[in-house]
Amino acid sequence: MPIAIKDVSEKLTAIIEPSEGVYVANCPELDLSTEGSTPEAALDDLIDMAIDYAEQYMEEFELFSKSPNRAAHKPYFLEIQEKGTKETVRELFT
Repeated sequence: MPIAIKDVSEKLTAIIEPSEGVYVANCPELDLSTEGSTPEAALDDLIDMAIDYAEQYMEEFELFSKSPNRAAHKPYFLEIQEKGTKETVRELFT
């Protein structure tokens, strides 16, 4: 089985694509997707979703950090928490 190791200091990816009259934003590192009426709105929603998910992750840290599907998200959520505001979290997305 191939294994990909990604440096946790790398930024999060925001892939924004048009789809049936809206824009869909995906973050593959966190398995998040959202949509908006414009690319900027889709990115804003994705950032909000990442912040909300980070808060939930930290509230349920013992459960999520041991989950095979979610354990790899921890370094990103620590960075999101460190950034603190939506404007600075935006800097994590490329």
